[in-house]
This record gives sequence, C-alpha cells and structure tokens, in this order.
Amino acid sequence: MTVDSHKGMSPDRERSCVRDAKKGDHRAFSDLVRAHQKRIYHLIYRFCPDHDTADELAQETFVKAYENLHTFREEYRFGSWISAIASNLAINYLKHQKRQVSMQDYPIDEIVEDTNPSRNPSSALSDKELREKLKKEVDNLPPEYKAAFVLRMYEDLSYDEIAKRLKIEVGTVMSRLFRARSRLKKALQEFM
Repeated sequence: MTVDSHKGMSPDRERSCVRDAKKGDHRAFSDLVRAHQKRIYHLIYRFCPDHDTADELAQETFVKAYENLHTFREEYRFGSWISAIASNLAINYLKHQKRQVSMQDYPIDEIVEDTNPSRNPSSALSDKELREKLKKEVDNLPPEYKAAFVLRMYEDLSYDEIAKRLKIEVGTVMSRLFRARSRLKKALQEFM
C-alpha cells in the first residue's frame, strides 16, 4: 500500500480501495482507515479535546463511513467525505453534551488581524497569556459560530465547503465567521 503518512493515500490508490471496499473487501476498507485515522482523530480532537471522546468519535466516524459507503460518490475525495462525517459527529456531540470547544494553538494574527505590533509590553498580555485569553473566548462562542470557525481556521475549508458540511447557506457561514471574529476582537480589544 502506498501511503504518505502526512497526506494519506495517493488518489489512485484511494479510489481503488473505495471501489474494492464497496464490493465487500474488508482489507481495502482497513487500508482506508489506516490512511485517514490520525487526521480524523486530530480533527475531532480540535472539537472535543478529550482523548477518549476523540477516539470514540473517530471510531464512530469509520463505522458510519463503512455503513454508508454505498452512498459515497467516487468522483469526490474519500478524505473530504470522511472529514465531513467526523465534523458532523463532533458538532452533534457538542450540541448534545452542551460542551464548549477548546483548541490547542489559536492563530491569533488571523483572528485579530488589526493587532498593533507596537503595543506597550507593560500594558499588554504576554503571548502566552493572550493565547490563554483567546482559548477562553473561543470556548465561550456559541456552538454554531465555533463550528464554522474551526472548519475555516483549522481545516482551511472554503465558505462553500463549510456551507456544504454544515448544511447551511454560504451567507450564513460568512455571517457566523464575522460574528465569531467580532466577538473575539471585542473580547481582546483591551489587549491590542
């Protein structure tokens, strides 16, 4: 099996495994799982930063993918399809558990684009403190804003892709991202 550990399977190998798995080849599906399991785990972990939860939801992702493999259209990438399943499971988990998303390292410059680089160090938070404050503020975002934010900032999905994944209109994606960023900027304004 030709697998690039950072990028998954080659597109040709992936298509071949999907076709074989659709015909009932369990080994081909296992190859797909091995190629995508780390990426899927890390995606879910960004939503639900608990190892056991992320592991359980990652397993559930692959079970759902296997059960619904007959619905997968081969002109699309399997990796994108399974990422959508994982994202939806994580979002649903958060909604049902009423938990907040915590994430590791926030790209502060992308969130707060107008940060003043000449801010007075004595009146501003250190970078570590700023990141902690940002984590807290992202944790406080409503789940629908948080979902759009995570998919945009960490999955680097386009507005169209986010809209499809969340089953909402592109304008709604834009609105949610705008509101999320506005809340974060407002919360961090005193430190800029």
